[in-house]
Amino acid sequence: MFVQYLSDRQQSALLHYAHEMAGADGSIADDELVQLDVLREQVQSGVKEADVPLDELADLFDDRASRVAFLLEVVGMGYANEEFDPAESQLANDLTKALALDDGVLGDIKSWVTRQLSLVYRFGINMRHARNQHLSQH
Repeated sequence: MFVQYLSDRQQSALLHYAHEMAGADGSIADDELVQLDVLREQVQSGVKEADVPLDELADLFDDRASRVAFLLEVVGMGYANEEFDPAESQLANDLTKALALDDGVLGDIKSWVTRQLSLVYRFGINMRHARNQHLSQH
């Protein structure tokens, strides 16, 4: 949703940390695989996943808007399978600190993501159907 606001290098880091978030609980669920594919389709052509150390993230994401956009996407990945387990929460906390954002921002992001998912279900948007369609196309 916010990928287009990030530079190619920022998108590379996003792909890496989204993948880390998807696997933080020890496995990557089908819903997370689909969301990773969707994210890969949103980044600029040629952008590849790149491991950027936590202590370099604040320099790479050099303004508040890019930091929040990055964190929104990564936290959204954490909720892709409708669960946000302790390992995913810890990664989100680590990223928040690395980006020099306060805990209130992370709380707001988690709230925004869960409200968005709530609306998806409330209005009957069938994410599983969309996932199955996506899987059948790939």
